[in-house]
Amino acid sequence: MSAIRRAGIVVIWLFPYLLATGTYFAGAVYEPALALRTPVLQWPVPQPVYGGLLVLLLIAITWLIGEFFSVTSRETVVTALQFDAVFSTTAAILFTGAAGWLIGTGRLEWWFVVPWIATIIDALTAGWLSVNNAAQKPFMSQKGTV
Repeated sequence: MSAIRRAGIVVIWLFPYLLATGTYFAGAVYEPALALRTPVLQWPVPQPVYGGLLVLLLIAITWLIGEFFSVTSRETVVTALQFDAVFSTTAAILFTGAAGWLIGTGRLEWWFVVPWIATIIDALTAGWLSVNNAAQKPFMSQKGTV
């Protein structure tokens, strides 16, 4: 596997953390992003939140599509598939634990919701896609695949 592909896989694994961190600190640089710091339990939802949520949703969907193509690629080795499934599940557990803590303290804000849901979708699909992709690979590695 090439160095560029390895770096891409690492970025895919770190992406939910980068998305959540970037969104949290975006309000300091770009004032409309500050609306995403509105508590989720505040109703009605303020109008400026919708634009930021749409942008976050589009970024998360792009990441999930990239993750899908990475996992289903015939060039991805089985070890990378295993690590991807483990890291996706770990990220979902960490984000869900953090979300539970934020809900318990009443501080869950909109900037956290989309990355949290995206990690859950990723964890549910990564293992399934990894198993299906790994099952299609030959038992003996071919020259240049490992």
